Amino acid sequence: MQTWVSGAPTQQPAEVFRRLKAGQSALQAGLPRPQLTARQNAPRRTGPAQIREATTVAPAATSAASPQVTDVPQRKMTLAECKAHTANDASMWLESRFAICESQWFSSEWFRNRTVVGFSQMTVTAIATVPDAKSRQIQFDYYYSDFFSSGVNGFDETLVGPVPNYETVPSGVTLSQGGSLPGPESIAQIRTRPHFMVTASVAPGHGLAPDDGVWGDWNMRFAPEWPTGWTDVVPGQKWSFASFGVRWDNSSYLPNYNPADPLHTGGAAFSYDITPLRYSTATTAAERAVTLHIQKAFTQPKNTMPANPSKKVAGQSASNPLHRLQPGLNVTNQNRYNKNRSEAVKVCKSVDPDYASKGLECDEYPFASTYEGAAQSIYDPTKPAKNFSALALNATQNGKAGSQLGAYYNNNRILDGANDEYYVVIIT
Repeated sequence: MQTWVSGAPTQQPAEVFRRLKAGQSALQAGLPRPQLTARQNAPRRTGPAQIREATTVAPAATSAASPQVTDVPQRKMTLAECKAHTANDASMWLESRFAICESQWFSSEWFRNRTVVGFSQMTVTAIATVPDAKSRQIQFDYYYSDFFSSGVNGFDETLVGPVPNYETVPSGVTLSQGGSLPGPESIAQIRTRPHFMVTASVAPGHGLAPDDGVWGDWNMRFAPEWPTGWTDVVPGQKWSFASFGVRWDNSSYLPNYNPADPLHTGGAAFSYDITPLRYSTATTAAERAVTLHIQKAFTQPKNTMPANPSKKVAGQSASNPLHRLQPGLNVTNQNRYNKNRSEAVKVCKSVDPDYASKGLECDEYPFASTYEGAAQSIYDPTKPAKNFSALALNATQNGKAGSQLGAYYNNNRILDGANDEYYVVIIT
């Protein structure tokens, strides 16, 4: 027999079996990219370089939003929602930093005398969530579904045992696990109980400074044991999902910081740059003036101040992101934040020295609360000078946009520095 893990089949299982019996290859029969391990197709992980995926950045998942909606990420996901988003060969769906999922199709060809006599298939879906903003616990729900078997096979007698696997940065951190991890069960038993849940958390005090950050890869492997009389062409292989990028922190500037409660301070998230900051150009949007400024910096950089014919500001996509600069974290950060502001104000005053008396404020992009802000080239001479835009605009709308940025940082647990990142999307 031969088994593999793949993305969504392009044919119904009965049709796959018919084509296999007719002598077609697995790929011809409708099983895409037959392989022994799950493909890695998620956007680049944030976090230390040791655990970033080697693949290039893929398009990030975004959700539709009205101009009145602030970024409050989803923390729950149903099986139906996940399967709807993974039905067309999109094996991983990333709803937010707190709700992601993956579906994989586990398929087997059954042979007698080198002739295909049977075929079996089932879907295994993993839904990973951080349900509680005040908890460090990450929940993993696993669902078996879409069972199919035809012809001569030992599918129902096959034993499957899930085995958690993880690695962390810093290395050696122990994950506290809970839930109800089952032992090896036959497919016949699994059909009657097709769901199990496990949890994972890390206690504060085991991470990297300054945020007590722990990053990791979480993976569930499913080890099949074939019934007597059947042998896999790759003995001992395990069916494996792509790894979920996980993260725990205990940042003093993020919600739920409570050092007096050593077990419940801080929070958890998934370390993917998947949830952009959204600003709207709609006439009813309170931040509209700022949005139009950012849009101009994206699309007409040569027409923004300070003058720079080769200007290309950061934060337009996940491949050229922004990095949060938390001003109150230390003296160095505060000084750099202040310098970002003062460099931007210089530009606004050079255009209109009296802008403040007109009820205007100096808006800068990239934001002063980023390492890509107006003073970037002063602190990092390898970066281009004047690679920002400053514009005096409506003070009320500038304040509203600043409040949205602060809420976005908190809601998405954006960390200071190089181990986290985000970008901006303009909506109407």
